[in-house]
Amino acid sequence: MGNHLSMITLDSIISDYLGESERSNHRYKKVFDISYRGMDRMGMAYFYQVLTVKLPVSSTLTVTVPGRCLDVIKAGVLNSEGQVVSLYINNKITTYADLLPNRISKVEDNSIFNWGLNANGGWYYNYWANGTYNNLYGIPSGAPFIGSYTYDSVNGVIVLDPNYQFDYLMVEMLLGPLDGEEYYIPVQFREAMIAWIWWRDNKAINVKRGSVGINRDLKEEFGSALRLALRNYSPFRIEEAHQSSLESTRLTIKG
Repeated sequence: MGNHLSMITLDSIISDYLGESERSNHRYKKVFDISYRGMDRMGMAYFYQVLTVKLPVSSTLTVTVPGRCLDVIKAGVLNSEGQVVSLYINNKITTYADLLPNRISKVEDNSIFNWGLNANGGWYYNYWANGTYNNLYGIPSGAPFIGSYTYDSVNGVIVLDPNYQFDYLMVEMLLGPLDGEEYYIPVQFREAMIAWIWWRDNKAINVKRGSVGINRDLKEEFGSALRLALRNYSPFRIEEAHQSSLESTRLTIKG
């Protein structure tokens, strides 16, 4: 990230905890793993690391993502102004046989025409009525999507629709953490992360000792710290609420 003014490194939080708990640096690896899980628990996966790459499209209309990819945020192609024109997510695209070289022949079946009904016809798409496409009152007109895709997270493959015409795909993705890399989280979550580490790092010891009350107190302290962090990080602003109301207002026919 280019600007870290409102962020703090995960390493500094771990150092704060080790100093506060009077633990040695030998526990750093364990505490790092606990902190990483804490980012998941607190919904801060976006702060891992975001990477945008230009990947080739195979002859089977699939794209293989890097092994560290946790999730695909956005996929699309470039326009003349250097902007990414997004593809939309289409969960109807099957991931069956997406690793096989003959994937396309395995997923296309034209025998459905024998039913006497064209299941590929326009009436299966939005805004189709009486042989033409129409905008409907009160419904957004959509966006200039140029294709669709689905993401097979098990095999690490993006599957494109059969009409995709480009030999590359711009992909924005979340990458999993690596030891030695710096990770930043909002400074408002410092105390919540420390409280999380206190709870998880000492849970096993407290359970063995039968100190259920201490473990419960640490859990409640983490919950309180997290609620405070969320309030401080995303406070309610009347200007933003008013803008959201204006943007969501639509002209409709009322009976």
